[in-house]
Amino acid sequence: MRSMLQRFVAAGFLAAVGLGLAGLAAPSTVDAQTQEPRAVLGEHRFIWNSFTRTPFPRTYVRNLTGGGKFTNVEYIPSFTIGETEIEAVKGDLLFAELEFEYMHQIQPWLGMWAHIGGLARLGTDAGALLAQGVTAIFGYELGWLFRMYESESFILSGTASLSNDGVTDVNLLRWVEGIIDDEDHPLVLSNPRLRGTGGLRAAWGLNETWGLQFLGNAGYGESTVRGEGNRWFFDYAGSASIDLYPETNFPLGFVVSAATRSSPREGGNPDLRTTDVGLRTAFTGRNNYLIALDTSWNGFELADGDRVGLLRAGLSLQLFF
Repeated sequence: MRSMLQRFVAAGFLAAVGLGLAGLAAPSTVDAQTQEPRAVLGEHRFIWNSFTRTPFPRTYVRNLTGGGKFTNVEYIPSFTIGETEIEAVKGDLLFAELEFEYMHQIQPWLGMWAHIGGLARLGTDAGALLAQGVTAIFGYELGWLFRMYESESFILSGTASLSNDGVTDVNLLRWVEGIIDDEDHPLVLSNPRLRGTGGLRAAWGLNETWGLQFLGNAGYGESTVRGEGNRWFFDYAGSASIDLYPETNFPLGFVVSAATRSSPREGGNPDLRTTDVGLRTAFTGRNNYLIALDTSWNGFELADGDRVGLLRAGLSLQLFF
């Protein structure tokens, strides 16, 4: 399965590069010479966000540096001594992430992107480190975006991508329990996750101030739970962007987003969907870059049944060319 997906993405990228070099172009209401760095539909200048991403093939580079914490994490499960039940010990875990992404516009209707990033989870004290260990995820995503339909106020695009995450988990308590139970519980576990994804992205410009964006993805690949094999997953997201600059001359914009995901990248029970909400606050005074503060809350269930929340915040810089 892994070699098949890797051959698929390599062939797709070679085909996309060939189309770009050949100068092929799909019919469009937008002339390549009049495209602006940040896309405009229905007079609304859209604000990129990580929930619905973008349906516009535009050349840009962006980075995100952020962090946060997992809340309500169970360090030690409840247990019974005689007739006395000892309650579970719960607390918080720190979380850090770093992302880089580049998209290149091959044609006005076709773009390719490459994304690399990593995130880490670790305890806030010695007890949390012993009980939960350290988890690090680092990986990449390669994909292409192709415009299917565009009018003055609406755009619909399709996507195809391949992602591969390497998950490394260091857990001292698990290793000690294995020694006690005479079982093979490694101190360090590594779990690659290769996935292929296809989807649709849309944007609708209502007016200068308001715009809407939507995303739907379906994919197949390796599960977030070690040993469960391959499975299908589906993600949906929507967002509303508000740009105050045209009406008030105040260079500030907001994106309010919501999403639900199966088999999330951060880990969790793949049979239960996440609940995600987010707010992006961005400087919108310039057309060739965005500076934004992202805040979000993600709620999901871990593989062991614990319901946790992930509070995160990050600073993002995006340059358009």
